[in-house]
Amino acid sequence: MFNWKEFEKTKDLLSHSGGLKYKDDLGQHHIYLRPTEMLEWIEFIKEDLGFFTLVDIAGFDLEQNNFEIVYHVLNMGSHQRLNIHLFVSHREVIPSVVSFFSNADWMEREQAEMLNLCFQSEKEALLLPKSQKNFPLKKDATYSSWPKDEERKVPKTNYNPNKSEAPYPEESYLWKSYDLFSANTMGNFEWMVCFDPIKVVQSKTFIGYHHQGLEKLFEGKDIVQILHLVDKINLSSAPHFSIAWAKTVEELFRIKIPERAQALRLVLLELARVADHLTVLSSICLESKQDEYKLYLNAREKIYELIEKYIGHRFGLGAAVIGGVKEDLPHGWIVEYQAVVDVLSKNLRLIHHSLVGQRNFRHHLEGEPVDAQSILQWGVSGPAMRAAGLNFDLRKSQPFYFYQDIDFDIPVGINGSTYDRYLIRYEEIFQSLRIMTQVLDNLPLGEVISPLFDKGYVEWRRTMTSLEQVRDWHYSALETPAGEAGFIVKFEEALKPARIKIKTPSFTMVQALSVFVRGLREEQISTSLVSLGISRWEMDR
Repeated sequence: MFNWKEFEKTKDLLSHSGGLKYKDDLGQHHIYLRPTEMLEWIEFIKEDLGFFTLVDIAGFDLEQNNFEIVYHVLNMGSHQRLNIHLFVSHREVIPSVVSFFSNADWMEREQAEMLNLCFQSEKEALLLPKSQKNFPLKKDATYSSWPKDEERKVPKTNYNPNKSEAPYPEESYLWKSYDLFSANTMGNFEWMVCFDPIKVVQSKTFIGYHHQGLEKLFEGKDIVQILHLVDKINLSSAPHFSIAWAKTVEELFRIKIPERAQALRLVLLELARVADHLTVLSSICLESKQDEYKLYLNAREKIYELIEKYIGHRFGLGAAVIGGVKEDLPHGWIVEYQAVVDVLSKNLRLIHHSLVGQRNFRHHLEGEPVDAQSILQWGVSGPAMRAAGLNFDLRKSQPFYFYQDIDFDIPVGINGSTYDRYLIRYEEIFQSLRIMTQVLDNLPLGEVISPLFDKGYVEWRRTMTSLEQVRDWHYSALETPAGEAGFIVKFEEALKPARIKIKTPSFTMVQALSVFVRGLREEQISTSLVSLGISRWEMDR
């Protein structure tokens, strides 16, 4: 567990003023620092206390042109979460933590261009045009047309000017550029890849082409309006994001939902997980030119039919409400679910055995191993992390609802290759079926929404405003099919968040693409990308 005494021992050493503010709120730790103390504390927190994972960075525009920046870090061993709060003034230089966490680069670049922050290392544009001056998350932001960026050029190769010496190794390198319409990028981003000239040695990724300003759109909205917006972050995993938001609000307002609602939310989460995994497995087969992709799509169709008969929509939109779920299971749904699971389990095993028995399929999915250290350094989560040998899943490490009472396993790989990610997702489907079967066999009786919140909007709002509310920053997350997703939230007035920072797994994975594709041949790239389960909308902010 997190040991605050270790902080006490080093407080005077690391905090030059001798005073350090600390508090524990909703099971998370908060410390408040000055910029001059930042790097010393980051080094201590990572090296001595084991907070190896930077989850996200969120900035907030305060009054009088000041800013608050929150660094949310995770100790995967003790499952403890720490929020580091930094207060800076306009144009004050903020220490960069990229030397400690590789994934901090994009996070710092994002906050710099959204809030006009000044980090110690020079930051290029990430989501917005390079020369833009709007800084959309500032309270005094103005709206104008975006400037046009210059066309990106492929990096130049260095040549040895001394012809009597051996040529540089990079003289044989070949850069290729893939635009949004390329089959390799699948409309997600622009990409420049360097080959040696057979295998990938380096890559550069450029995102922002789908930017819609979702976090800006949240401003001024109340928690119910936001609930209907978060579904759009990833339609194939819509229940995960709506339930994650409902869970965040319920934690902040200390709302306890009925046991039956908890069980039904859990079923929805696992149904969406199975559907998403089947989509990825089908895409892997399609990119590797295996006809079994049609069989995986047929299996996914059965899961979509179950979701549609329960919610009324194929993607589970509007499933969660504050205080419970929208609807109870329809009559006969559990019987139909059991019939689908029986057929699905047999068919999936046949499809899988047919695939892994083909040498060409296994060879196409093989590649350079991705080590666990790189995964930790880049903050990758989900199947891509577990495929590299790290046994971490929020359903086990920080269980909610009934996950702690359910018997299921967390599949773990070895090499972190595309083939390992295929195996992890395949096995996780069966674990999800185990989870849902146990929950439905022991489905609690009772209401699907707390009576306090099963009211009209006026009465519901009156009830919510009467509840005790945490006004400080809070982070809440759950395990989506692609990895950890959640929200960092700060309230200033009742029912309307002042700032919501969206944490999505795709944003982190795309930043770490060079790790996943290193050593692959060009024909293997698209298969590797689809195995990560990247969503273009999860890269948006």
